[in-house]
Amino acid sequence: MSPLQITLGICDDESHVHKFISQFVELYEQKYACTIQLVHFYSAQELLNSQINLNILLLDIDMPEVDGIEAASQLRHNQKHYTIIMLSAKRERFKDAFKIGAYRFVTKPIDILELEEAINDAEKTLLGYSSITLKFDNVPCKISQYKIDYLEACGDYVKIIIGENIYESNNSLKSWKAILDERLFIDCHKSYIVNMKSIVTIDKDILLKNGTRIPISRRKKNDVLQAYIKFDTHYNRI
Repeated sequence: MSPLQITLGICDDESHVHKFISQFVELYEQKYACTIQLVHFYSAQELLNSQINLNILLLDIDMPEVDGIEAASQLRHNQKHYTIIMLSAKRERFKDAFKIGAYRFVTKPIDILELEEAINDAEKTLLGYSSITLKFDNVPCKISQYKIDYLEACGDYVKIIIGENIYESNNSLKSWKAILDERLFIDCHKSYIVNMKSIVTIDKDILLKNGTRIPISRRKKNDVLQAYIKFDTHYNRI
C-alpha cells in the first residue's frame, strides 16, 4: 500500500521558521512512513493568491500587512477548508485563533514535540484518514478509507473495491455505512456505497474514475446530488 500523502503548507514571514519546518518534515516522514509535500508561503497574500490545494496549514498569526487571523478568515470565506494550526509567540492570541476555526494553536518558539502532536491530531481530521482492517489472501491489513472506490453488497457478504483489488467482508453494508467517513461516502443504492472522490459524473447512474458505472436508487437521487454538491464545494479541493 502507498503511504499516506499530505500536502502541508507553511505560511510565515520568517525564513528560519521555514528552515525549521523543512527539517521537521524530513524527520516526520521517516518516523511515520508518510509522504509530505511541503509548500512554502512567505506572506498571507501569497497564500491567498495560491491555487495549490492543502490538507494542513501552519499559519503564523503575526505577519505584516495581512495577519494570520485575517488570512484564515478569508480562506474560510473562499471555501478553502484547510485544517489550520496557528503559530504565534503571543499566547493571548489563541482565542482569536479559535474564533476563526483554527484546529490547534502552537506557541513560538516552536517545540518539536508540540508540533508533532498537533500534526498527528490534524491528520485525523482529513477525509477518510481513519483506517479499516481487511483481509487480503487471509492476511489482515490496515487500509485508509480514502483508498476505497466503492462497496457492493453481494448476498451475505460485501465486496470492497480498492483499485484493482477486491476484498470481501462479512459485515453488512449498513454496518459499513456506520463506520465510513460520512463526508466522503454516499449510499446511492441499497447495494452500493461510493467514495465521492472517485466520482466523475452523476447522471442516470454514477460514473467512477475507473470506468465502473454504479446505479442510483430513484428515491436517493436527490440526496446523492445534494451530498455530492456539498462534497465538491467543501472538500473536493482538499
